[in-house]
Amino acid sequence: MAKLASAVLAQARAWIGRNEADGTHKGIIDVYNGHKPLARGYKVKYTDAWCATFVSAVAIKCGLTGIIPTECGCGQMIALFKNLGEWQESDSRTPSPGDIIFYDWENDGETDHVGIVEKCENGIVYTVEGNTSDTAHPNGDVVAQHSFPVGSSSIYGYGTPAY
Repeated sequence: MAKLASAVLAQARAWIGRNEADGTHKGIIDVYNGHKPLARGYKVKYTDAWCATFVSAVAIKCGLTGIIPTECGCGQMIALFKNLGEWQESDSRTPSPGDIIFYDWENDGETDHVGIVEKCENGIVYTVEGNTSDTAHPNGDVVAQHSFPVGSSSIYGYGTPAY
């Protein structure tokens, strides 16, 4: 179990810094588009939002698409986690490394973003996310690490792969 989650995290971390500005994010999208069948038959464009594509590409690279569904949209990915019985809709859950974290920035019941939990310590969830922002990429176009308090109102829920 821990070995598979560690592989997911190692792959996610390997892509930290890939971004749209220099085109290195294209390799992530290429991994996703090279996997068949494509979710809903849709080939992701380099200009599309790619947070769910990032999570899916990590799963593809790790050979774990049976427990981390491939999808290019957050809502559709949640539906697939629910079908697998791997969904926990709780912002107060203490997540485990390798869990897939979904956000609802506007608190309107619609998911806006997704990432991968690195760890949870002292009430803080640490993540790796694609198509997000950092100080060098404020427009949301990089793979970067973030942290949020457990129980943040922005956390929608978690995909909990059966590692």
